[in-house]
Amino acid sequence: MQFAECEPGITLLNTMLAESEHGWGRIAMITGPPGSDKHRVLHAFTDSAVKSGATHLSATCLRNEQNISLGVIHQVSQSLSAALGEVPPALQLLQEAVFNAGPRGIRPEDLNWIGVTHGLWEIITNHARDGAVLITTEDVQYADPVSLDILLHFINRLHAANVFMVFTVNEGPNGVPLRIQSDLMHHPQCRRIKVSPYSSSTISWIAQTHLGIEPDDPLVAEIHRLSGGNALLVRSLIEDQQNAGGDGTGLVVHDGFSGSVSTLLHRIGSTPLRILRAAAVLDASASPTLLAEMLHIKQPTVVRTLEWLAEIGLLGTDGFRHPAAREAVLDSTEPDALRELYGRAAQLLHATGIQPTVIADHLLAASTMSEPWALDVLREAADQALATDEYELAVRYLRHAADLCSGDDERVMVTLALTKATWRINPSTATTYTPMLMRAARDGRLTGRDLHWLLTCVLWHGQYDEAEELFALLERAEQDEGQEGEESAAWRLAADHWVASTHPPVLHRLRGTYRPSPLREGSERHPAHSYARTIAALAATLREGETEAALKTAEKVLHSVQLEGCNIELVEAALSCFIYADRIQEASFLVENLFALAERRSSPTWLSVLAAFRAHIAEREGELLKAVEYGRLSLRTLPARSLGVLAALPLASLIEAHTEMGQYQEAEQYLRQPLPETVYQTRYGLHYLFARGHYRVAVGQLHAGLSDVLKCGTLMRSWEVDTPLLIPWRLGAAGVSVVLKNNARARKYLELHQALPHGHSPRIRGFALMVLASAEDVGRRPPLLRKAVDMLQDSGHKMELAHALARLSHSLAALGETDKARLIGQQADRVGQRCHAEPLRQSVASTFDDDFGMMTTGNDQNALSPAEYRVASMAALGYTNREIATRAHITISTVEQHLTRIYRKLGVNGRNDLPRLFSSKELGAANGNVFATEDSEHLPGPASVPL
Repeated sequence: MQFAECEPGITLLNTMLAESEHGWGRIAMITGPPGSDKHRVLHAFTDSAVKSGATHLSATCLRNEQNISLGVIHQVSQSLSAALGEVPPALQLLQEAVFNAGPRGIRPEDLNWIGVTHGLWEIITNHARDGAVLITTEDVQYADPVSLDILLHFINRLHAANVFMVFTVNEGPNGVPLRIQSDLMHHPQCRRIKVSPYSSSTISWIAQTHLGIEPDDPLVAEIHRLSGGNALLVRSLIEDQQNAGGDGTGLVVHDGFSGSVSTLLHRIGSTPLRILRAAAVLDASASPTLLAEMLHIKQPTVVRTLEWLAEIGLLGTDGFRHPAAREAVLDSTEPDALRELYGRAAQLLHATGIQPTVIADHLLAASTMSEPWALDVLREAADQALATDEYELAVRYLRHAADLCSGDDERVMVTLALTKATWRINPSTATTYTPMLMRAARDGRLTGRDLHWLLTCVLWHGQYDEAEELFALLERAEQDEGQEGEESAAWRLAADHWVASTHPPVLHRLRGTYRPSPLREGSERHPAHSYARTIAALAATLREGETEAALKTAEKVLHSVQLEGCNIELVEAALSCFIYADRIQEASFLVENLFALAERRSSPTWLSVLAAFRAHIAEREGELLKAVEYGRLSLRTLPARSLGVLAALPLASLIEAHTEMGQYQEAEQYLRQPLPETVYQTRYGLHYLFARGHYRVAVGQLHAGLSDVLKCGTLMRSWEVDTPLLIPWRLGAAGVSVVLKNNARARKYLELHQALPHGHSPRIRGFALMVLASAEDVGRRPPLLRKAVDMLQDSGHKMELAHALARLSHSLAALGETDKARLIGQQADRVGQRCHAEPLRQSVASTFDDDFGMMTTGNDQNALSPAEYRVASMAALGYTNREIATRAHITISTVEQHLTRIYRKLGVNGRNDLPRLFSSKELGAANGNVFATEDSEHLPGPASVPL
C-alpha cells in the first residue's frame, strides 16, 4: 500500500511516462528533505513502469563518489549494456575512459567528448523506438560534474524522444542546490514532485499494521512528535518498538532511532551539521544568537537552518525532540572538535550570566579549559548541586576545580569541599583526601570548624593517631585571639563531648579523664556552641542517666536539623539521647522522619547511618524482622568498610535479631564480617560485644559469651560510661552466671547493678527483676516476674516482655499452677509470635505436654468481644473487679456488666471456672461457641498479670 503522501507523486509520474511514450520527452524532479519518502515514490513508480515494458536505466549518486568523473554516466551505460545485451562502440569507449581515468578525473578534452555524448544518446533514442526508456538518477545533488554535464546534454534533446528522466534531490535549508535548480528544475519539460512528511493518519496506519495498536493509541502521537513525520525516523521508531517486544504502554527509543539520526547527519550538509552540533552542545541554552556567535555564521542563516532542522524531525520547538537524537549528534563529533565546542560554549554562557551549573557542565566537557573565572564557577556550581542533593555532580565539579587550582590555599579549600561532598556518597572514598587535609591542618590552613570536621572523619575510620594530632591542633587554634579563637573553643568543646561519649580511649590518652574545659568568654555566641550543647547532652546521658534537659535539647535538634555532610555526629548524638534514655517510641518516630528526609535527599551515607539506627531501635523494640531489614539495608547501602567503626552498630542489631529468631547461622555470618580492631575502642563496639555474647550464650558457648559481656564492663568502667542504659553488662553477666549454676556470682553482679543509678528505665528494671527471679528458688520467682511484666508492659520493649511472660509461665508450671501457666504462656507465645522469636515460643510450648497454642477464635453471636475477652482474662488470673477497672480504664459497674455477659456466653457459674476454660480451650456452651471474635487485638495483654 502506498501512503497518501506518495500517491499523488506516483500518479503524476505515470502520467508523464505515458506522455513520453508519444515522443514527448519528460523530466521529473522528486524533492524532499533527507529521510523523506523520495526513494519510495521513485521505486514504486519504476517497478510499475518496468512491468509495463519500459526500459529502466538507473544511477545512484553518493557523496563520497562526487570526485569520480563519469561515475553516474558509467552506471547508466552499464544499465544500457544490460538492456541491449551488447556493448556498442560508444559505450565501450566511455567505459575505457572511466577505467583509465587518473587521480585528476576526466575532463571533456580528455576524450572525444562530443562523439561519446552523441553516441550514447543515439543508442538510447534508438532503443526508445521500441518502447519508453526511463532514466532515473537518485540524489542527483551528489552527481560528478562531468556526468551532470552529459545528463544536461540529454535533457536538451528530450523534446522528440520517447525518454523519461526522473531525478531525486535533497532539499536543504536553502531549498534545492543552485545548479540543480537552475539547470534541471527550471527546464520547461521538468515537473517538480515534492514529498511531504508523514501525517498523523499515515503514522497511525503504519503503527496499526506493524504494532497492532488502536488508531487513537497515545503511541501514535508520540511517534509523530519524536519524528516530525520524517519517514526514516518513523520507521526506526516502529522497529525499535517491535524489537523491544513491549506491552505498548510506552514508546521505546533505542538503537534503531539513534542509527537513523546518524544517517540523517550524513545527508543534511555541512552548515546544518555544524549548527546541529553546536545546538547539541548548548542544549537547553541554545538560541539563534548564541549559535551565530559560537559558529561565526550570520544569524538569519542560523534561523533558517533551525527551522529546516525542525521540519525534517531533528529538532522541535524546544530543542531536540528526544535525548537520543542529541546523543547521536554528540557521538558523531570528533572528541577534539567536541571539546572545542564545549569550551567556546562555556565562554559564551559565562558572558551571558547564566546559572553556574550550566557553565560548569560545559567546562567539564571541555576538559582542558582553564579560564581565570572557571574555578569560581565550578565551586559555585558545586554548592548549587549540593543544595539540590546532586552529590555525584558536585563531586565532579569539585574534582575539576581541584585540577584548576593554582595556589595552596585555593587547593585546600577546594579539596575540603570535595571531601565533604564525597563523604555524603561514600566516606571510604573521602579518605583519599585525608593526607592532604592533614598537611593543611599542620600548616594552620584550616579553621576550627574544619579541624573539628576532619577530626570526626578520622574518628569515623578509627584513625586515632591522626585524631589525637587534630585534637591538639584544635586546642592550639583555641588560643588565637578574637573571633576565630572563640569559635575554635566552641568546636573544641564539641569534640571533647563527642570523643568522650563515642571514642573514649582517645580522650583518655590525651587527658586521662573526661573533664571538659570551660568555654572561653564569648564562645557561647557562636553556632558551634549549640552544636557542642547537643553532644554534651549525650555525654551527660551516658554518665548521669537521662535528663529532661538533655532530651529537650536533642528533640529540638532532631526537629530542625538538615542532613548535611558535616553534622552526622550531631544527629547521632541527639538520637542516642532518646535511645539510651529508653524513650524508644519517641526515638522510633524521630528516626523515621529523618530516614524519610534522607530518602528524599538520596545521600547514601545518611541512608546507611539512619538505617543502622532504625535497625538498632527496631531490635530494642522487639521488631526483629524490621531490625534485619534495616540492618541489611544499612550494609547494602554502604559496605562495612565505608561505615568505618559505625559498622559495628548494624552488625550488632543483625546478630541480636537473628539470635532471638533462632537463626544462628545467619547471626554467625555477620560475626564473620571483618571489623577493624579500633571498633572495640568505641561505643559501637560495646553493642557488638554484647550482641556477640548473647549469640554465644544462645548456642551454648557460655564461657565465651560471659567473656564478651565482662569485656563490655571492663571497657565501660575504664571509659567512665558505666551505665546500664548503655549496656546492662552486670545483668547480662548475672544471667549467664545463673545458667552456669553460679547463683552466688549472679547475686554479686545483681547487687553491683542495684548500686548504680539507672533512672526510671522500665527495660532495665524489668530485666533486673527477671535475672533476680532466675537466681531465686522457683517459689519466689512469680512475684518478681509479675513485677517485671508490669514494668515492661508499656515500655515498648516487646522482646523483654515476651521473655518475662515466658519465665513467669515456666515458674507457674513448675509450681503446679498449670491453668495460669498455660494462660501466661499463651500471652508469651502471642508476643513472641509478633517478634518472630521462635526459640522463645518453642520453650514455652515445650513446658506443656498436651497441645499448646492460642485459643480458637470465632465470630458468632456468642463470641466474646475484645473488651469482654480482656476482662475475662484478667478475672481468670485473679484480678479483683476494682483492679480490672483500674487497668482497663473503665468503671467497676462496667466490669460487672461485662462479667455477667461473659458468664452467660461461656455457660459458667462464675470466675472460678474461667482459668480452666482459658487454659484448656474448652467450649463454654453446649452449642460449641468459642471464646472470642477473630480480632486478634482482644487477646490478653500484659496488664492481665496480677501482682
